[in-house]
Amino acid sequence: MTDPVMLRDATDDDMELVLKWRNIPEVYRGFYQQSRENRVLTYEEHYKWWHSRYNWQTFIIMFEGKDVGCIHIGQLDNWNPEVSIFIGEVTLWGKGIGKQALSLALDWLKSKGYEKVHTTILKNNARAIWLFESLGFQWVGEARKTEWAYELSWILG
Repeated sequence: MTDPVMLRDATDDDMELVLKWRNIPEVYRGFYQQSRENRVLTYEEHYKWWHSRYNWQTFIIMFEGKDVGCIHIGQLDNWNPEVSIFIGEVTLWGKGIGKQALSLALDWLKSKGYEKVHTTILKNNARAIWLFESLGFQWVGEARKTEWAYELSWILG
C-alpha cells in the first residue's frame, strides 16, 4: 500500500459516523457488550457513551483522505492506558490500514511519555489478536470470561 494512513482528532461532528460503524454487525462482533447482546446501539446509548468518556483520546483513521475507522485510547490518567481500534469500512479490512493506524497511535502514546499500553480482545477475534500480536503485544491472561488481556511495554530491562 503506497497511500499513507493518517490519524486526526475526533470531534463531536464524528459522533454519527462512529455510531454508523459501531452498528455494522461485522464490526460490533468485536465489541464486548454489543456482541453479547447482538444488537445495534441507539443514538441515545451512543451519545451517552461518547460523552461519558474522560481523559481519553479518540482518533479517526483516514485512508486516501477518507474517514475509515477509529482508535480509542482511554485511561490516559493511568500509567498504562487502554487502546482499541476498529475499521468501520469493512471493505478495507485486510489491507494493513489498522496496523499502520495502530502504529501511529502507539507512537503518539510514546511521545506523551507512556511506557506501557494494554488492550482486551474477545477470545474469538482472530483478526484483532493477530493485529496486536504483530505489533508486539504480549498475552497476559484472561480479562473476562470471553476476553484476553494483552500488554505492550517499551520499558527496557
